[in-house]
Amino acid sequence: MISLVAILCVTGVNPVPGGVIHSGADIVSCDLMISSLQNVDVVFVGEKHDDSFAHDWELFLWQSLASDERALALEMFETDVQSLLDSYLAGEISREEFLADSRPWSNYDTDYSPMVEYARDGGFAVIAANVPRTYAAMVARNGFASVLSEPGFEDLSIDSSSTLYREMFLATMEAMGDQMHGMPLDPENMYRAQLLKDAVMARSIEGRSVVFICGSFHSDFHSGIPDQLSSDSFLTVSILGEGEEYSPDLADFVIIREN
Repeated sequence: MISLVAILCVTGVNPVPGGVIHSGADIVSCDLMISSLQNVDVVFVGEKHDDSFAHDWELFLWQSLASDERALALEMFETDVQSLLDSYLAGEISREEFLADSRPWSNYDTDYSPMVEYARDGGFAVIAANVPRTYAAMVARNGFASVLSEPGFEDLSIDSSSTLYREMFLATMEAMGDQMHGMPLDPENMYRAQLLKDAVMARSIEGRSVVFICGSFHSDFHSGIPDQLSSDSFLTVSILGEGEEYSPDLADFVIIREN
């Protein structure tokens, strides 16, 4: 008998986007990946924000895993627009009203809207997960002390113990080189702003079952948002962009384009 998951991977709402799925040293089936992801509370899907291949997989994974118990969580919306997002999902405001005040990313229409519309049509929840950018900018300029007395941040727990994550972040900043010269910011404070984002995104899904769409840096190597979670019931998916190098430790499942 063909499993329901196998049928889904062949005939889902959208077709399987293609590519090769790696798990450690093995190449695995879509069936195996989906069945594994169904068994955890949090599924992180890490993307490069301008990668259409990643966006195709994100929609497929969300369609495959969505349920009344599992929400969609998005880095691309900030926590202070949650009520606006809820109103749109409930049909209380128009799409135009929603987009006018929710600060959507420039690629929202092509890359993230299909997932939100799938949630709206199916009656599924969507979580606006990210910290409002004003607060991240405050930390990038002046460190944690600038926000931790603000309402909603007094009791925020931020785990800064991961040396791997810190080293990867600072190495990325250094590699950006000339792009950073116009930004008179301390790299350590920029790292603190990154930790703030991760901590707020982790708090936004506390106790929830979700598919979390985020930049891959926020979940690769089980670092970033996973560092801030109180639960270990999660798996990670990373979708490699053009020219990125595969590492078996990158994520629980790594999807690579076929040449």
